[in-house]
This record gives sequence, structure tokens and C-alpha cells, in this order.
Amino acid sequence: MAQRKDFHVAVCGGGIGGLCLAIGLLRQNIPCKLYEAASAFAEVGAGVSFGPNTIRAMELIDPQIAKGFENCATTNGWPEKKDTWFDFRTGQEKGTRGGALAAANTHVANVNTRGVGEVGQNSTHRAHFLNELVKLVPDEVPEFGKRLKNISERGDKMVLTFEDGTNAEADAVIGCDGIKSRTREILLGQDHEAAHAVFSGKYAYRGLIPMDVAVDALGDELAKNSQMYMGQHGHVLTFPIEKGKTMNVVAFRTKLDGKWKEEKWVLPSKKEDMLKDFAGWGDKVTSIISVSWIPILTKK
Repeated sequence: MAQRKDFHVAVCGGGIGGLCLAIGLLRQNIPCKLYEAASAFAEVGAGVSFGPNTIRAMELIDPQIAKGFENCATTNGWPEKKDTWFDFRTGQEKGTRGGALAAANTHVANVNTRGVGEVGQNSTHRAHFLNELVKLVPDEVPEFGKRLKNISERGDKMVLTFEDGTNAEADAVIGCDGIKSRTREILLGQDHEAAHAVFSGKYAYRGLIPMDVAVDALGDELAKNSQMYMGQHGHVLTFPIEKGKTMNVVAFRTKLDGKWKEEKWVLPSKKEDMLKDFAGWGDKVTSIISVSWIPILTKK
């Protein structure tokens, strides 16, 4: 067994990134603590896809991470689509204002991953993968309810101060605390242009559809294999998760004024809002929206 390292690392953030980092540190016998603001491990959202490079990275960090992903990963449902990343299709009706894309053939393009591991489309439910990662972290590593407030130096140590008034010491601090990262603010400075995330002009509706409902609405091929429907100021992607039991939906739209007026970044939404945003799109996109459930609007 490799000798235990004589320095300690603090990892801020207990999402997929923070857990993978902690697992990798422990595999290298580097002592670490993981500080999570929430009261328990939890992931926001539903489906997430990983490319060949990410899966190779999992194996390099710790083969057990890749094994955990394999336990909950879902590939395209048709064997002949196993190495396909997405089928790109026209999302809008012919004649819809938007130019050549809207008037193109229904099947626009196919992207595969031959030559890069032949893993094709690999997707999972975020929460399910998180649960697999949690199994690989000893109980004494994570601490919950630890929202980072500040980091200061004390001699050759870094001192972390949390919102609950407690402190912790480490030789190094690594931030995995997401898009609203407090670690990034401290590292770059509160006024640095890269310290705060800004609205990209895109927002997305997220939803889940039971696979039998999706097949009834779209047919077997479109429901069970990853699809990308392209259109003017938006696109809709779908792919299977939960070992093919569910179809994940993410419908992106451009906010033409480029402004996000809501205080929250994730909002509950209504099917009527989605139908209005995708009015004039083709029957497949309309069908997807019509049968979607658990719609959530997310700022991007």
C-alpha cells in the first residue's frame, strides 16, 4: 500500500465533480475532507450524458467510478445505434421562418464515436450516478451543512470559515461548488469579471417521459435513441435514461432580449409555456412537449 501523504485537501462541493475528486484523492492516499452546503448529497436535474473522454477519465481516477457509472448508465436502445451520439433532425415545420435548416430533410445528420472507444451515447440519471459515487466515499470524509463563507491563510495552512460559524484547516482547498461558486469569488476577487456566472441568453425546459408513453407518441426509434431537433432560436434533445425506462427531455430556447429578470435560476414551469415557446415547430417536438411531465425551467 502506498504511503499516506502528509498533507490534507479540503474539497468544497459534494456534487459529481467533488465526489469524483475526493475518491481520486483517497485512491492516492491523500487525506481529504469534503464540505457540502446541503444537508445531504443531492443532484439537481435528471439526465446527463458523458462522452468517451469523460468515461476514460473516470477509469483513470478510479476504476470503481467507471464501474459505478456502468451500473446506472443507459445507451441507445437499438443495437445499431450503440455508437451514435445523436441523430440530428429538423425540429421545425417546412416553410417555418428560419431558412435552410427548417426546410432541410427530416434526418439531417448522424454523429458517431467510432475510433474513440466506441461508447456512443452514454447517459444516466444524475441522482443515480451520485448514489453510486457516495458508496465509494468513507462516512468520515463528508461534512454537511458547510456553506463556505471565506478562506484565509494562517501560517502555511488554509483556514475555511463556514456560514454556520465553524472553521476547518487544510493544506489546499479545491472548489467544486458549482456555477455559483464561492471558491471562485474568493480566488479571483469579488469584482473580477469571471467571478460570477452570467446569463448566456439561453434557458431550458427539462422533463421526463415514461418510455412507454414516449414510444406511443414518437415511435420506437425516436423514443429509444438519442435525438437532437434543431430550429430557429432553439433545439430539443432527448435520450433514454434509467436503463431505458424513461426518456429525458431538454428543450432549449434563446431569450431574444438577453435578460433574465427572475431572482431564482431554476423555476417550475407549465406545459402551456413550453407549447407557446415552441409554437410552429414540427409534430415530433409538439408531441414531446405535450407528454412531458415534471417540467422545470432552468437559466443557462
